[in-house]
Amino acid sequence: MIAGHSFTVFASDLDRSRRFYGDQLGCALEETDEGFIARRDRLEVIVEGGAKRRKLGKGWLGESGLYITLIVDDFDALFADLNERDAPFLDDVIEQPDGKRVTGLADPDGVLFEVREA
Repeated sequence: MIAGHSFTVFASDLDRSRRFYGDQLGCALEETDEGFIARRDRLEVIVEGGAKRRKLGKGWLGESGLYITLIVDDFDALFADLNERDAPFLDDVIEQPDGKRVTGLADPDGVLFEVREA
């Protein structure tokens, strides 16, 4: 059984990434020598500096490099919280053929997050 999830991502601008993970995703941030750790519920994202900034233009989805799916028990509550925090959603909420809802957002360097109803 997996107790939680931890990912390491590399940021081109740690200050922008702190605002995204802390302010917009509502993660608790812990500073490290290389950057910070963002934690919310059972998700842990280790963010380190040194990345080259991606151009987030046409076709950038195919170059994103990482796609993280967050399966949530209370989709409405998380969506409302992220919406209040002005999280940068990529599209509207989509209802899947199985009736479950999904939406997506991206961090400042193009790391994709899919929020999926359990």
